[in-house]
Amino acid sequence: MIEEIISDSRNGTRPKVSDENLKLKEQPTHNVEIVSQTPKDALREVFQEDPTLPESEPAESVAAKQPTEKVLAKGRIALFLLGLLLVGGLGFLVWQRSTAPQAEKPSRRGRPQITPVTVATVTKKTVPIQLQAIGNVQSSSTVSVTAQASGRITGVYFKKGQEVKKGQLLFSIDDRSQTASIQQAQGIVAKSQAQVQQATANLSKDQGVVEQARATLDKDRGIVEQAKATLQKDQGLVEQAKTTLKKDQGLVEQAKMTLEKDQGAVKQAIATLTKDRAQAQYAEAQSQRYAALYEQGVISQDQAQQYATSSRAAAATVDLDQQAIANAETAVKSDRIGIANAESVVKGDLVAIANAETAVKSDLVGIENAETAVKSDLVGIENARAVVEGDRAAIEGSQAGLSADGGALKNAQVQSSYTKVYAPIDGRAGNILVTIGNVVQASTDKPLVTISTINPIQVAFSVPESNLPDIQKYADNGKLKVDVTFAGNNRPISGTLSFVNNTVDNATGSIQLIGDFNNADGKLFPGQFVNTTLTLSQQPNAIVVPSQAVQTGPNGQFVFVAQEDDTVENVPVVVSNTINGLTVIKKGLDAGDEVVTDGQANLVDGSKIRIKTAADAKDNSDKTKGNNSDTSGAKETGVKSGGNSNSSENQSWKSRKNP
Repeated sequence: MIEEIISDSRNGTRPKVSDENLKLKEQPTHNVEIVSQTPKDALREVFQEDPTLPESEPAESVAAKQPTEKVLAKGRIALFLLGLLLVGGLGFLVWQRSTAPQAEKPSRRGRPQITPVTVATVTKKTVPIQLQAIGNVQSSSTVSVTAQASGRITGVYFKKGQEVKKGQLLFSIDDRSQTASIQQAQGIVAKSQAQVQQATANLSKDQGVVEQARATLDKDRGIVEQAKATLQKDQGLVEQAKTTLKKDQGLVEQAKMTLEKDQGAVKQAIATLTKDRAQAQYAEAQSQRYAALYEQGVISQDQAQQYATSSRAAAATVDLDQQAIANAETAVKSDRIGIANAESVVKGDLVAIANAETAVKSDLVGIENAETAVKSDLVGIENARAVVEGDRAAIEGSQAGLSADGGALKNAQVQSSYTKVYAPIDGRAGNILVTIGNVVQASTDKPLVTISTINPIQVAFSVPESNLPDIQKYADNGKLKVDVTFAGNNRPISGTLSFVNNTVDNATGSIQLIGDFNNADGKLFPGQFVNTTLTLSQQPNAIVVPSQAVQTGPNGQFVFVAQEDDTVENVPVVVSNTINGLTVIKKGLDAGDEVVTDGQANLVDGSKIRIKTAADAKDNSDKTKGNNSDTSGAKETGVKSGGNSNSSENQSWKSRKNP
């Protein structure tokens, strides 16, 4: 009993005293009522058979159970003082025991206290790595349908809470104003189209003028090119005439040189004739002299004939010289005639050059006139182009007006289409906020109805930011499974993780996750709170124990491990997570260990235990249904078991060595 008081005082809880600890098991009960009041109020009747108290029972837990005889006043005072001493001594004992090391307290018969417990075997199994949180069901998309056109509601084509499909007609609005606007816009568009056609016709006409001016320009440019070709031809004739002139002038110079040569030949022939005449005369004189000498017989006939022959040869040479002179004079005359002819040809060449140069000048004038015509054509083309550009600008203006008018027509048509309100998404319609006959205004915040998509549906939940690395790690390998349960439906509904928020909530230190679920059966409803389980992976060969085996103490979590000698050991453990009533142990236990799952409140490190059997569980159930009158029977069972712990007749004890 004192050990329980000490244990509760260490844990900071109020000591609890059970009825069994109030029963005296080996000696008659001597009850003393001790109160801590002032002496004059404390003189009460105290019934006593033995003034001493059992050392194992605290004075505060003893209550008077039967009446005794009254004692004298002096005895009352003495007993009161004795009670105070006993209280002080008991308090000192409690303090001493609380500060002293714990030891197993022997029972009154000299044996350790044995605590009945339930144990479970530590096992290995594959468990999922999961994160659990409270989630909130939300629609994957919610649309507030508002009016985009003003008017009176003329029709409502669905009911509250009805499932609607995208494109389904929901409301109709009076469209007469929009129809009139469309007709007006169509008339303006027709007028703008006529203006565009007129501007296009003017453009075609002016483009024809431009083409005609370009044709005239091409013609005049052809004339210019032809005149330039003629000019080049005449300039070629001039150059050719000049070349011929130079050639003929060369012939004149050559003829003059030939004349000079022939005149020199005449002079040389005359000189030769003069020389040869002198030699002929000398030869004739010698011939006559030597003929006379021959006749005189001075010389021989041969000598005379020789001189006669020389004289005749000299006379012949003179004749030849005369003939050469005549020929040379004839050549001189011919040269003079050739020079005269050549000079006549040169004069003709000069005349031809003059004529060709005149033609060139005429060609230059023709080219200048043609280029002037070309410039005039270019000016005409530029003017025509300016007109064409004006026509194009007019067309663009008309087309811009047509586009604006067409936009106005489309806008009127769009505004008219707004008179039919269709469902923008598939989903379930909420409350209808307008009825037939109500007038609605465009672009207001008041919705006509709200549609929420409930299939597929989403569940949003938050987990601590410390789990974010694991989520990112396992999410890279594929989609993560999310299961939800809620009150009235313990069968998990499975989905997949589809969203991890990009920001950690600084206020809560958590990150939001969203899972997508198929909600064809409609079990999940927007706004509903559910229990969410995110499965990250599977952990094989995990050490697991029943969750009730794990206790929490001042130094953290621990379990009581049953030993071979029927004692328990306080073993600190590191817990990973809890799944379906099983706690995953990361450190501290091995497979095959037996841990206490019930009865830990009465255990300390080294306590003796008795493992409960099915018979014990039945006895405990019977005791729970019984009254306090069963206490004696229970006491007898306890005494019997304590007195013969090794007896084969004890069926309520179970040995770990011989289960």
